[in-house]
Amino acid sequence: MPKVVVARFEKYPPDEPTGWAVGFLVELENGRSFYVDTTVGFEEANTDEEAVNVAWGKLQDSVNAQVEALSNKSPIVGREFIPPS
Repeated sequence: MPKVVVARFEKYPPDEPTGWAVGFLVELENGRSFYVDTTVGFEEANTDEEAVNVAWGKLQDSVNAQVEALSNKSPIVGREFIPPS
């Protein structure tokens, strides 16, 4: 199961906010990771927790698809390589 961290939570747009920008960092067990975000209107959620839950609902299917695709990739990319002597 990937680790999902709320990496962004701020009113959006900054000048005249109409909602929140919510972003998630998704870290897979094979060392790969990616970031996704979306916006949640003030009318869609009343609290910070609700806004995060609504954002996750909007992104969950695409996150799951990306997790599935990246889970099948070799963990060798990003690993330190020590050349043989």
